[in-house]
Amino acid sequence: MLTACGTAVTPPVEVGELSVAEQELDGECTANWSTNPCTVADSAACGTGSPSADSINSPNNCELGGMKCDPRPRLCNRNTKTYWFTATAPMSVYDNHGAVLGNVTTGTKLRINLGTRRTLSTVSPNYMVMGFSVPTNNGAISGWIRPDLLDAGSTNILNWIGANYRPAPDPGGTYSNWYIIPSNNAPYEGLHVTDNCPAGNMAVHYLGRNGRINLITNLPGKGSPTKAVYPNTTRLNFKRAQVQHSVSMPLYNCGSGTAVRVSATLDFVYGYVDSGHWGWIALPNLTTTP
Repeated sequence: MLTACGTAVTPPVEVGELSVAEQELDGECTANWSTNPCTVADSAACGTGSPSADSINSPNNCELGGMKCDPRPRLCNRNTKTYWFTATAPMSVYDNHGAVLGNVTTGTKLRINLGTRRTLSTVSPNYMVMGFSVPTNNGAISGWIRPDLLDAGSTNILNWIGANYRPAPDPGGTYSNWYIIPSNNAPYEGLHVTDNCPAGNMAVHYLGRNGRINLITNLPGKGSPTKAVYPNTTRLNFKRAQVQHSVSMPLYNCGSGTAVRVSATLDFVYGYVDSGHWGWIALPNLTTTP
């Protein structure tokens, strides 16, 4: 059992693809809504350093918005006072090109990421939201879902997502052409991206798996929720922002029960695939060769 927004719920069993490029932060969604109300905006601070430095303190590395009751990086279901939403009809999970990644049965409980929304013209003319590690017939997958097929309803969900909405910043400047490829995950297997060794926050979660990669809103340590999902087999063009230096994240071996920093790092760069939808991507997912 766990407590989310004040109500004890049993999470669905997730198999296959777990914790896709994301981690849970200490949630603002608690039993005490007088302290963490849904009517008060949460902080959404960005780094204050120079984007030309190899540092997480970048103005392009920003906290998610949301309200005090939202368990960032997830959205709180104000109706049930949990961070679970329930499918009211069969539905699918999609990547950014509208490809179906998995199918969901009626009654499935799932979570929604803060900080991102978009339309997929081949699926729906209305905004869709990013489901986190949604249980599907292909395992647990993060991807786009239709909010009108969830118990809280599209109007509520989009209003809640839109409250204190903070899209990733436009870095300005020029861009260079990079291309998404299958990554070599072997050097990163078993390594963690934070020094507190959470079970679900592995370096390989930021790399290619099952033929796809994730663009994330911010860097590990600030929630790093998925904001876009792309295939990694078609050499999609990634526009890398030249003004933003790559950021090297330290990696840790937790095999002994204590985090031990290793010499390897996982580097991230900033840019976009779809114009206007900026985010971070791990460098092993990219090449400069078309």
